[in-house]
Amino acid sequence: MGDSPIDVMWLAANAPAFALVAARAAGVCFTAPVLAAPGLDWRFRTVMALALGAWTAPLAAGAIGAPTSRFGLGWLVANEAVVGGLMGLSASLVVAAARQAGELVASQAGLATSSLFDPETGEESTALGHLYGLVALAAFLALDGPLAIVDGLLRSFEAFPAGRLALERDSAEALFAQTADALKLALRAAAPPAVALATAGVALGWLGRLAPSVPLMTLSLPIRAALGVVLVMASLAGLAACLDGAWAAWAAGGY
Repeated sequence: MGDSPIDVMWLAANAPAFALVAARAAGVCFTAPVLAAPGLDWRFRTVMALALGAWTAPLAAGAIGAPTSRFGLGWLVANEAVVGGLMGLSASLVVAAARQAGELVASQAGLATSSLFDPETGEESTALGHLYGLVALAAFLALDGPLAIVDGLLRSFEAFPAGRLALERDSAEALFAQTADALKLALRAAAPPAVALATAGVALGWLGRLAPSVPLMTLSLPIRAALGVVLVMASLAGLAACLDGAWAAWAAGGY
């Protein structure tokens, strides 16, 4: 290997190995947070995947195993793309959990009807869900998330060498475990304002029964909406800390 991180001679002599590494990098570039944003053209992601593969392949040369599939190089390239996609999705689960937390808070605050079209998912989401997702992306960038993804891509070749089928039972169990962690993160992020809003709803209901002449049921929606906005603003610091911990746990071994 030469002095440059991108060894052109190595790439020319090991084109199949480069194809495998580039396929895994492409899977990451098309599914990882920020890189999978709808505003980025697919050609930009393709060029980034090729550049990342060219930089990564010589560094991961010692961890690239000999092809073990009887279906040929095309099958292995598809397998590497799936492995990279699962790596990117493991990081995207944190953003999805944050958005789900925002949806839970919005439903408790009575703001679920004010939904916005999300071009990334193709579905409608509330303003709070979009806000929580942006906070998760901001925490991801603040903690050097893209560098952590590149580091995780390099280390993934030690756990799953390129050129070998890696979609086994352990991989499926790890993916389901990360999905469960994302659900727990959504509950932790939504719990403070959601529980307070649920308690406020119960209190308003009891006051309405004790004082039937007061139109609390009519005023409950604007009261809960205003209270929800106040609680969300007060809990943003705690939300950022919760998401920082989630990203740190992901960077420590979530991929």
